[in-house]
Amino acid sequence: MIDPSVAAASIVAITILVVHWNKLAMIIKSMNKSHRARWEARRISRFRRDEDEDEDVRPIVSGIFIHPVKSLQPVPLAQTQFDQHGLVADRRLMIVRPNPKVGEISSHRFFTQRQSPSLATIEATEPIVISDDDGKETKTLIKLSSSLLPDSHVYINIHPSTLNVMPVRYIAGIWSDTVEVIDVGDEVAAFVAKIVSIDDPSFGDVRVVSLSESSVRAVDERYCPDAARVGLFGCLPQGGLTDGFPILIATQASLDELNRRLNDKGKDQLPMSRFRPNIVISDTSKPFDEDNWKMIQIGIGKNAVILHMSKGCPRCKQSCTDQITGKRGDEPLETLSDFRVLGTSDVDVFFAQNAVLNGDSYRSSIRVGDPVTILTRGNPCWDLETSKAE
Repeated sequence: MIDPSVAAASIVAITILVVHWNKLAMIIKSMNKSHRARWEARRISRFRRDEDEDEDVRPIVSGIFIHPVKSLQPVPLAQTQFDQHGLVADRRLMIVRPNPKVGEISSHRFFTQRQSPSLATIEATEPIVISDDDGKETKTLIKLSSSLLPDSHVYINIHPSTLNVMPVRYIAGIWSDTVEVIDVGDEVAAFVAKIVSIDDPSFGDVRVVSLSESSVRAVDERYCPDAARVGLFGCLPQGGLTDGFPILIATQASLDELNRRLNDKGKDQLPMSRFRPNIVISDTSKPFDEDNWKMIQIGIGKNAVILHMSKGCPRCKQSCTDQITGKRGDEPLETLSDFRVLGTSDVDVFFAQNAVLNGDSYRSSIRVGDPVTILTRGNPCWDLETSKAE
């Protein structure tokens, strides 16, 4: 007769084996889907000839922008590369305040122009690498300055050797996500606090933080195509300190259409900086054509970058803030509400498209003037849930 304890142990062991086998099978299936999808994207890239686009008016990259510190002024670039978090140096730092909610996982909460329009007056430079006499990189500096403090500026050293020894770490909340961040010091916090306290004296408790090397913040799986998964195991791509997706793409034709409508109302035209995109594309066939793009290619040949459109970007009151003066008005939200209320919400308006890289496009480069090819098209994707953009 079989010992009951042995039988029970055998059942437990078999159950564990089956569960782990099922998990392993799911991982292998996901890996295979990801690798096949990446290969298919490259196949389309090699052979696709976009019949909708005339070669004489093929779209091009007309602007590239990074935001070294989330919610501060953009930095225009002639060219750049991608890394595991998106465009190199884009939104790797942000401003936070202590989280007032008791019992939350996050000790701090992200803080942007939505709360303090004066942040728009702060200019953050592209990271500047400082080397010693032997050519060894010793510092990586970002300079902050503001028209509101004309006689003052501050530097942030974001070199890994410096960040790694900074002692103060937080768990910061970004929308519904949490991420580990590093406090970059009192001097820069005091500089930013002087500016945001103009909007509200209670904002004096702000801190400036950097993304930690160990931070993992994956994009929303619901909006991520298989071809955008990364590495051998098909992991979800990372979003860094962006609102949700690593790359935002806008087209000049869409801005021109918005400005035409503003002009018809007798209102001032707006610059693209209101929408804070990473990549601006010109010479598209019509306004908001990007709504129906599913996969695009930037550049030509084997080094071309492939991008997948994830979902439209709902716009908040930050787009109504002048990105130089910090003054806030009613546009463009008022005019966009005339024709860009889309998705599940009856109030969210959309402008520009969130995007993720093809899983094999990391460490690739793009530059202003690169040709853009629309590889595949499909139905637009807006928000899957009703949630007002703050």
